[in-house]
Amino acid sequence: MKEKKDKQQLIMGCVLLGILIILGSLQVVFSPFIFVRGVSLIAVIGCSMGTGAFIRELFILKMVKQPNQ
Repeated sequence: MKEKKDKQQLIMGCVLLGILIILGSLQVVFSPFIFVRGVSLIAVIGCSMGTGAFIRELFILKMVKQPNQ
């Protein structure tokens, strides 16, 4: 039961980080100031790299647990 709750929390965290990345991307596109664009772009790239690596690790762990499927 605890594993299912942990998995749901991890998925919810990934979804929320995805939404934050999308909102940050919109700020990069629509910001009139170059400095704000640059800082936001660096933040979006960093967050998306971290989120992508975490999701990749979740898929790797899933494959390790279920090698026959």
